[in-house]
Amino acid sequence: MLFVTHDIDEAVYLSDRVVVFTARPGRLKADLPIHLPRPREPELRKSAAYAEHRNQIWDPLRDEVLAARKLA
Repeated sequence: MLFVTHDIDEAVYLSDRVVVFTARPGRLKADLPIHLPRPREPELRKSAAYAEHRNQIWDPLRDEVLAARKLA
């Protein structure tokens, strides 16, 4: 299943893998596995492992967000 979201928390909580694309043109920038236990309980969002996954997604995404803002 492919799930598209702009919410990093949602991506980490629901996914086994997160793919980050570039701004324009949309090209693959990062392919990040999510190694968190299932079922995922809400308390997991408070863990260090969860925060680490969020940071791993935000790192390659940061430049793309800034680039997109310049195009607007």
